[in-house]
Amino acid sequence: MIDPKCQAIVFDLDGTLADTAADIREALVRALAAEDLPPVDLASVRLMIGGGPRLLVRRALDRLGVADDKDLVERLTDGFHTEYIAQHNNLSRLFPGVEQGLARMKSAGLKLGICSNKPDDLCRLLVGSYDLQKNVDVVLGSGTGLPRKPDPAPLLHVIEKLGATPETSLYVGDSATDVKAARAAGVPVALVSYGYTLRHASQLGADTVVDSILDLGPPGPLAQSA
Repeated sequence: MIDPKCQAIVFDLDGTLADTAADIREALVRALAAEDLPPVDLASVRLMIGGGPRLLVRRALDRLGVADDKDLVERLTDGFHTEYIAQHNNLSRLFPGVEQGLARMKSAGLKLGICSNKPDDLCRLLVGSYDLQKNVDVVLGSGTGLPRKPDPAPLLHVIEKLGATPETSLYVGDSATDVKAARAAGVPVALVSYGYTLRHASQLGADTVVDSILDLGPPGPLAQSA
């Protein structure tokens, strides 16, 4: 399924490579509790993920019917970050097929990257927790001076670091934000069917939808020579 001319594949992280919702909820609940606010349920948190911690907090406050106060948002965002680090990714896991799929793509000669709205330090903690750096060449999260997705800048930055071009790359994500970022960057886009989105991936305008990154396969010529 990967185009034969493809040289690089860039992945979103939360909801695409890793199921992190339980850790995100736990950190969010603890931050809310510190402000004497009630918890939010896991199903709701899954649909709040994707825009970075500040947007997560604002969505949680909206869910709870609490006024979107700037100082409160800042305290909760800082508190979430601290609590998330303390979680040590204990409740997270890679989605089925991710480890094997990344290894196959790397063996096929593809350059692999991660482009996420998750804060950069938290991305690197998660990558380290699952030893993804053995296959992933470039990791970029938010807070590095570039705008967040759906702005195409971070995706284009990762592609450049991988030594590829938009035309010879593929972006793999799970949300409408990922599709918008890829389209703005001029990059083909695939979505996984199991991600953190209210609407099914098939309704979000991607070039293809897969149930596992294993379904992407290696690029054509390498698949034939294997």
